[in-house]
Amino acid sequence: MIPLGLLFALTVALARSYHTREDALVRQWFQAGNRDLSAGQPRQAFEDFRNALAYDPENRLVQLRLAEALLADGQLSEARSYLVTLWERAPGSGEVNSDLAHVSVRIGDGDDAARYFQAAIYGSWETDPARQRRNVRLELCEFLLARNRTEDAQAELAALAADIPPGDAGLLEKTGRLLLQAGRPARALAEFEAELRINPRQGQWLEDAGNAAMAAGDYAKAETYLARAVREHSSEQAEQLLATARDVMSGDPFQPGLSDQEQARRTSRAFNQGQVRLQKCAGGDAAPAYPGQSLTDLQSLNRDAQGLRERATLRLLTRDPELRKEAMQLVFRIETATANSCGQPSGMDRALLLIGQRHEGNIP
Repeated sequence: MIPLGLLFALTVALARSYHTREDALVRQWFQAGNRDLSAGQPRQAFEDFRNALAYDPENRLVQLRLAEALLADGQLSEARSYLVTLWERAPGSGEVNSDLAHVSVRIGDGDDAARYFQAAIYGSWETDPARQRRNVRLELCEFLLARNRTEDAQAELAALAADIPPGDAGLLEKTGRLLLQAGRPARALAEFEAELRINPRQGQWLEDAGNAAMAAGDYAKAETYLARAVREHSSEQAEQLLATARDVMSGDPFQPGLSDQEQARRTSRAFNQGQVRLQKCAGGDAAPAYPGQSLTDLQSLNRDAQGLRERATLRLLTRDPELRKEAMQLVFRIETATANSCGQPSGMDRALLLIGQRHEGNIP
């Protein structure tokens, strides 16, 4: 007869051995699932994780990975069901909230997606929480911009920009481009300039900085960065932007420090350029076809240009600052109207359109 104490010890040993074997199988299937998920095989990963759960049904990490496999496989309803159950147990989990945000995006529920993204940002994370939260905020910014929620995106981008660790060039670049997309070119330029402090000769960053400076209306700085970009890593876009920046700087009659004669020369050139652009855009429709016909916008501009032509001589423009303003206001109207009617211009016409936007409502 086996002593009771020995029988108990054998039972405990067998139980431990069984649980050790179960734990090993859970780890084995869990690792297989992670490998399959990383390899782009979510359906196989789902089977792996389900096998792991057969040995440990309450394992939350395995349940989470199974839900992520379902999400990757496009089985959104099933994935959401698992994730909601996990969320009810741990509503503060950053990872669960992030996954629920991804499900909500896929099913088109924008309000829930934004709410879950926010919860993920302020939720708890097992590893590297600061980096995880920045990544989620970056996703939220992209999500908001894709849905034209620009003001919300601007607020999130400001928080993201303030949280970028020193030397993280990749995040600086992404944030800068999103700030530019969100209509914050000056703030975007600050991010690109921070990148350039890491590597001052990186051609794409120089081009990004030049593009942001152009959008911010700082053409001198744009010219500096774009000239360097062309030297380091020439591209057609950088060369075109550089030419436009130089055209703006050389063509703006309201640039501080210019003499009356130089202002008049630039105004005369702009006025002549505007007339050429107007005639090309209007084609044969620059005047009414018969008396009494109402004027179109382009015809009205052509009439105004003809009325100003005799007065807009270099001599009179040099003497009369108000005449220079009148002529340039007409040029800006021409460039705006022709851009609307005939598409965005190039070359000097593009520069004149930008000069008009630069001084809109504030001509010196």
